[in-house]
Amino acid sequence: MMYLKKIWNVKEAKEELKKIGIHRDALAILSPKMFHFNIKIENVKPQDAIIMKQEMLCCGGDAAIAYNALPPKSEKGDVIIMGNKKQIELLIQRLKRQYKRLKKIGEEIENLMERVEKKVVMKIGKKLFNFGKRTYIMGILNVTPDSFYDGGKYFSLEDAIEHAKKMEREGADIIDIGGESSRPFSKRIDEKEEMNRVLPVIEALKDEIKIPISIDTYKPNVASKAIEHGAAMINDIMALRNGMEDVAREYDVPVVLMHMKGTPETMQISPYYEDVMAEIIKFFGERIKFALKNGIDEEKIIIDPGIGFGKRQGDNLQILQHLEELKSFGMPILIGTSRKSFIGNILQLPPEERLEGSIASAVIAMLNGANIIRCHDVLATKRAAMIADTIMHD
Repeated sequence: MMYLKKIWNVKEAKEELKKIGIHRDALAILSPKMFHFNIKIENVKPQDAIIMKQEMLCCGGDAAIAYNALPPKSEKGDVIIMGNKKQIELLIQRLKRQYKRLKKIGEEIENLMERVEKKVVMKIGKKLFNFGKRTYIMGILNVTPDSFYDGGKYFSLEDAIEHAKKMEREGADIIDIGGESSRPFSKRIDEKEEMNRVLPVIEALKDEIKIPISIDTYKPNVASKAIEHGAAMINDIMALRNGMEDVAREYDVPVVLMHMKGTPETMQISPYYEDVMAEIIKFFGERIKFALKNGIDEEKIIIDPGIGFGKRQGDNLQILQHLEELKSFGMPILIGTSRKSFIGNILQLPPEERLEGSIASAVIAMLNGANIIRCHDVLATKRAAMIADTIMHD
């Protein structure tokens, strides 16, 4: 009998090798060969591209280079390296023995591989989050009258407090409190109104719940006041494009950088991408560089591709399919698909009937590398995450 084998992780690779009687000394050599990687390198000089392909062939893998990289055209182009972990490791060593440009590329590939496999441990409030060990659940608490799904449900202080405590009982690891709707075409409110909505809730909850509170805002003054009242994390849909870097640095708290094209008022007016993942990756490269330059600790950055924020239906699906590409940054990935319109478009159902679709999309995100799931339905999502985590990591 002959059949395919799917290998999820190093532990499983080693177990499979043991089953066929591999000597224990060979496990470390053979297990990396059971994983395949595709690494895209942009804007490579033609001679570098040709040598990289030759070197990768010598390592047992391959590399795709543009036809125009070959003489007589010899133009810069992109390269896709294809190989298993062992072949990539061999390529790195061979490139590092080459001339300066190729040596630098080899070092960059080496750094990339380290980031992909990096396991981040982050302190949020008083809790340690061991990303990569399990999926964490962020419960949504919208203290707004106009959010697309739960607007008005928890607008009163008593209802907001009770719902937060309920989400903690259901297994939430973080409560994300927002006072301004960011749904498509929503209207902005001023700082004073936003503070009036969120600060009393944060103040009341800081001693009522044991899990950390995140403030969902792009306004620096709101974030600083929220932290002073008990929030331990910033969820910034503007990704530090509105002065939030000073607050994150001053209070030394984790910050979520989210990708959004446009603003909530404009983001769904004919959004367009040539390559949605390439644009998101470029965006995060720039925003992370900005954050580090402005004194924010690399170990306190979380990234969110912004499902539904300036995205077409196909863009949202592409992000979920290729989410693992964001592991290139070596930072925890947050994803929020809960009851969003792309689910409604598939199922032809209103937000109130999108639970199953939300769970399915969350599990796909977990399988593809998401570390935090932001959701409305904590109990159902928590249970789904426990099953997915057990299957992936047992």
